[in-house]
Amino acid sequence: MLVAQDDPLDQYLMRRPDALFGRPTETVRISPNNPHVLGPHLLCAAYEAPLEPGDAEVFETDISSEAGRLVGEGFLHGTGGRWHLEPEVSYPAESVNIRSTSAHSFILMDRDSGAILETVEEASAMVQLHPGAVYLHKGETYVVTELDLETRTARAVLSEVEYFTQPSSVTETRILRQTRRKTRGRTDVCLGEVEVTTTVSGFRRIAPLSGEMLGEEYVELPPRRFATVGLWFGVPPDTLAAARDGGLDLAGALHAIEHAAIGVLPLFAMCDRGDIGGISTPLHPDTGRPQVFIHDGVPGGVGIAEHGYEVIADLWRVTAEAISGCRCESGCPGCIHSPKCGSNNRPLDKAAAEAILAGIAGPA
Repeated sequence: MLVAQDDPLDQYLMRRPDALFGRPTETVRISPNNPHVLGPHLLCAAYEAPLEPGDAEVFETDISSEAGRLVGEGFLHGTGGRWHLEPEVSYPAESVNIRSTSAHSFILMDRDSGAILETVEEASAMVQLHPGAVYLHKGETYVVTELDLETRTARAVLSEVEYFTQPSSVTETRILRQTRRKTRGRTDVCLGEVEVTTTVSGFRRIAPLSGEMLGEEYVELPPRRFATVGLWFGVPPDTLAAARDGGLDLAGALHAIEHAAIGVLPLFAMCDRGDIGGISTPLHPDTGRPQVFIHDGVPGGVGIAEHGYEVIADLWRVTAEAISGCRCESGCPGCIHSPKCGSNNRPLDKAAAEAILAGIAGPA
């Protein structure tokens, strides 16, 4: 039995159950050459036995470059064509997080008792532990009162509040290096390395049942930057001209396409919606054109964006079906709204998204 949530993927499967029951088993996506993954695993392997070039067959990637980096950082030393763990490195596995590529985490403490409530991975700390955030722990609500970035510690107080919080953020994606490019539909699709910068600028207090915004506050936090792998595509010139002549909301359309595509991408790549990020813009500084970006949410990437690049035509098709098949009038959580949108799902334009997506995916 599958109880659907109000998101694009679940609602699409409710309308098209064959997309779930008629598909083969999913393939796990992983990128063996991601240095954030490979480096810690090489250290764990070197703890068991010295590394040698032939171990590349086991790791399915060339390990010499990463091993050289670990030598330079003082974790390994090379002798006789092999790499040995430095004696000072006692047990590297204890520093490997099995749920994240980051070895760093933040501790959330009860301000009054000093008890440790949770450990939160570094990537989520700014979003979940900013001052004023409501954090749910074992069915009880805590309000974060302090976030110490130096000690990686947050403190919260037990509070009965009638709201939850949703962070506001600003994200910028810059192209570092384009590695692949192809033409699909009526536009070009690119894959490459991108740098993602996200700054949490504030948060909203929202009533849980009505969804009414009860208030908004600003916070001052440093930006989080990481390099990862992303795909991006634009809008055909004639479709862009028709959108402008017709007075369509280009920013709202691209934003809606981005949300819906991220929502249904897990249908093709074994991942969670939270593993993927993206931005859309009517004018990107690196291309000078309207762009939609979809990127891995993990530093270095784990193969999600690469798979999205390979199946982009199918991704567009399912995205269009998810938007047009939803019975709402102007957009809802079942098609183009995103629960993690840093701009509070504004702007969004469902009708314009359908028109522009048809122009993107249409026959060349």
